[in-house]
Amino acid sequence: MEKNKNIRIVGLYSWHDGGYCVLEDGKIVEHVEIERYNRVKGSHGNSIDYFKDIYLKNNDLKFDDIQHWVSPAPNTNLEKAGNLVFDNPYENISKDNIHFYSHHLCHAAHGYFSSKFNDAIILTVDSAGLDTDGLGYSITVYAGKGNKLTRMLACREEVFSLGNLWSKMTRFVFKLSSGYPRGCQAGSIMAMAALGNSDKYYNDIKKMTGPDFQHVRVSPPGMVRGKYVDPEDEVFHPYLNKYKEIAEDEKEKFNLAASLQRVTEETIFDIISQGIAAAKNSGFKTKNLILVGGVNLNSVSTGKVAKNLNRWGLENVFVPPVPYDGGLNMGACQYHYHSILDIPRNKDFVSPYLGESYSRASIDQAVNARKKEVNVFEAVNIKKCASLLNEGKIISIFQGKSESGRRALGNRSILANPALENMKDTINKKVKHRQWYRPFAPSVLEEHGKDWFENFFASPYMGFVFNIKKEKLGKACAIEHFDGTARIQSVNKDQNSSYYNLINEFYKLSGIPMILNTSFNDREPICETPEHAIDCYLRTEIDLLYFPEYELLLSRSSSIPEA
Repeated sequence: MEKNKNIRIVGLYSWHDGGYCVLEDGKIVEHVEIERYNRVKGSHGNSIDYFKDIYLKNNDLKFDDIQHWVSPAPNTNLEKAGNLVFDNPYENISKDNIHFYSHHLCHAAHGYFSSKFNDAIILTVDSAGLDTDGLGYSITVYAGKGNKLTRMLACREEVFSLGNLWSKMTRFVFKLSSGYPRGCQAGSIMAMAALGNSDKYYNDIKKMTGPDFQHVRVSPPGMVRGKYVDPEDEVFHPYLNKYKEIAEDEKEKFNLAASLQRVTEETIFDIISQGIAAAKNSGFKTKNLILVGGVNLNSVSTGKVAKNLNRWGLENVFVPPVPYDGGLNMGACQYHYHSILDIPRNKDFVSPYLGESYSRASIDQAVNARKKEVNVFEAVNIKKCASLLNEGKIISIFQGKSESGRRALGNRSILANPALENMKDTINKKVKHRQWYRPFAPSVLEEHGKDWFENFFASPYMGFVFNIKKEKLGKACAIEHFDGTARIQSVNKDQNSSYYNLINEFYKLSGIPMILNTSFNDREPICETPEHAIDCYLRTEIDLLYFPEYELLLSRSSSIPEA
């Protein structure tokens, strides 16, 4: 076993949702996603180039300073039966210096080693991922104990894939994007589900979970069964052909979404039950559950699981900061450090703030490039910002390191007063330019969560939907979904003191211990740089742009609005 000091591991991932991760002495210190820089959602690319241009330059290091390289499994060659050889796509790294780990193992490792659990059942669910046998799997169940992960169950993608079902329904029935280059809009379907009747198409959606549906795998324009396919023009399944016309009617579209969501939740429940049974048969006992993989971005489903833990004899559930494929390089680093090098876990909170931070000079440079379009105000403290929010201003915030993952958590966020009746509609229409039924999340002070939400527990990565307590309904209407729920981010002072203090100042003024929080973007990846922030601010109807670290406020007006 190596000493656990001065160990640096770099995880590379160059496929969709690509990027790199750096783990130093057991702690993830940087995680960069390519899409944040090239501004194309779900991007692939050469992760080594980004690693050189960002991490090595910012830390004045050389390529040779990296002791360990890891990656989720790329394509494979079966040179001999039972002898699997991974192709190495990274030409600058010798095959002896890079370690490849299977797709679902990386998902499971990111979930388990980001938690504080000593043991857990880990459920991974996505479209498909390559394993060390050269085959694609869509579902796995692992047992985690100490530093070790043991696979208990696995489902081949051609047998069943919940991720594939969602991908095909999203693209072909709802006619939304399901990945690169416009990102995955499955969240829109989850929002629709609250407005539909889940009985209407339940039986038909249930039929789509069988192998007769799964064997057709349609990707972006390309070859399918030897024929060139444009997914916009042709669909390879009778169920999808049938329902794409039904979905032209908004009401029926909501019914389809509700049925799909219900089937998803029942399927997840069934997989958990199978995992629990497999654990018992192997003598493995735990009270902890971890959900990971792209399908577990479905926070409605994860929220239902959290409310029903006692049916499986469980007590705790956890979703890591980056459960989809963007977190595979994080899991590869964590697995190598803890399971291969066998270095004990410290169980510190895994920060989601893992991108770059920016100096005052870089902000000034970005401002000067647009100086004819903005006015700059100095020495604007968070009390003033909270006061402006309380008066109804929509304020974008840019501070510290950017968040990893799909959800903005207070460092690259658009903020607003959740108590204002028309705020949800205003932001959807004038800022985010998205469907009227899409909800917004609250960032709530952790110590007040139990006062507002049923069965509350800390949710720092915004991974679960909670029911709002009946007596609180209507008091923060802009964050209430149609079914009386909200996907919450809990905030405490240790995790993000600046954001906590801002929410607390707003609480003092409004009596509401939360702020409406949505990602700082407009149909594009979340803003990464000051240039991105100013550009997004100026082409939307956000009122103000605030840089708390430097008490800097940008406005189109020549004076700060009175509050």
